[in-house]
Amino acid sequence: MTAEGTEKIAIAREGGALFPQFERFVSETPALSTEKGSLAAKLPRILGQGKTRATGLDLPPARIERMAEYVSLVLPSRFQFPDAVREEIATVKTELDRTYDELAKPESIRKIAVESLRSLANVRTGFQDNHYFAGRLILRSSKNGREWRWCLTPEYNIISKIPADPAYIVKAFATAEQTLQRLILKADEFESKLRLAWQMARHFSSTEDVLLMDVARLFKIAQQGERFWRSPQRQFFVDVPDASFIANLLNWRSKGSPGSFEFDFVPATLKQAHGPQAKAFFIPVNPEGTQVRPIIYMRIKTRSQ
Repeated sequence: MTAEGTEKIAIAREGGALFPQFERFVSETPALSTEKGSLAAKLPRILGQGKTRATGLDLPPARIERMAEYVSLVLPSRFQFPDAVREEIATVKTELDRTYDELAKPESIRKIAVESLRSLANVRTGFQDNHYFAGRLILRSSKNGREWRWCLTPEYNIISKIPADPAYIVKAFATAEQTLQRLILKADEFESKLRLAWQMARHFSSTEDVLLMDVARLFKIAQQGERFWRSPQRQFFVDVPDASFIANLLNWRSKGSPGSFEFDFVPATLKQAHGPQAKAFFIPVNPEGTQVRPIIYMRIKTRSQ
């Protein structure tokens, strides 16, 4: 068995028969398995089946995810929880609330981050500019430590909604690296799609000063494969993270922008970069991505022949 397969089993077994009273109730109530809608999705997750909510991560739901699903479960009126199940739910809710309180503490966040980074082999890790990093990725927490994410910069996620569990965070790092590598295009191919994204953004701009944020958004369309362009339908649209644009832009620039045009970045003012009306896009200025510069416009200029 591969190391990845062993890891999956180990993580799945950690939950095990997490809710014995509920599992007994489900086994004794076959009609539950025929229900549709949200209940049909919730039941398997509570029982440890399916996948974690972390984007793109092929692992079973974590213990804390199962607990959260369980305490929020509402059955159709024709079903009634036995007293034993109601007592179990109350006990799980008490434990979950205690866990949430603990996760929200700065020391708990630091502990999870440090433990996760220490488990990563053959990669440079550390803490810089108030951010934890591993290689070219940044590790951040959200929702009071309940969820984690790997980002290319503090703003742009590659894998998000990772449960607060170092085993999941470590596995997500490898997946994020693979995802990032898969998203990076050849320099000439990216340049062609960048030009298309800029031209589409320019169509909606009143001046040559095109918002870099708009270019990044439209790059998601420009990046679509041939199948989508032959038949532009939602079912053929492949969603990609915002980090894809940044990763490709940095890769293209590192090769000296080898194509037929170059561009200027216009830094954003304080008002343009922050606040409810902010329209800046943040470009990393160091290899770890912990330092960024807010950019407002992207100007394209044709090279002289």
